[in-house]
Amino acid sequence: MTGVRKDPDFVTATKIGYPCQPMDDEIYIVDDDEAVRDSLRALFEAHGFAVHDFASGAEFLQHHASHARGCVLLDVNLPGMDGFNVLRALAESGCRLPVILMTARTDSETRAHAMKAGAAGFVQKPFVSSHLMSLVRDSLHGQA
Repeated sequence: MTGVRKDPDFVTATKIGYPCQPMDDEIYIVDDDEAVRDSLRALFEAHGFAVHDFASGAEFLQHHASHARGCVLLDVNLPGMDGFNVLRALAESGCRLPVILMTARTDSETRAHAMKAGAAGFVQKPFVSSHLMSLVRDSLHGQA
């Protein structure tokens, strides 16, 4: 099972060519589940985003540029360096990219920790693609 549920609005939108306009922003996907990375890559590329994906927090931190534009989709439960530690490292490096944390955990404590840690958003897996797309676009425009 992938991390993105089928969404008829997404399918309809892409068939008629909306909202698939090219974007200047990039999406950085950090998740150890290859199926989730592949699903998210397909979703965001279909909407005109450039996508970069990473299987671990350490790999992402080695390759991201502090001046990059875009949004980070970051899994909380990564092996080694978890999503909260990656978020902390980004903040300490001065990175200003909005970060949306993704997790299968639904408890209010995890959500509160995410917001306190500076996440621009929080989404529960599996997610509806239209909801995730809205959250990303809001984050890119400083409205999350």
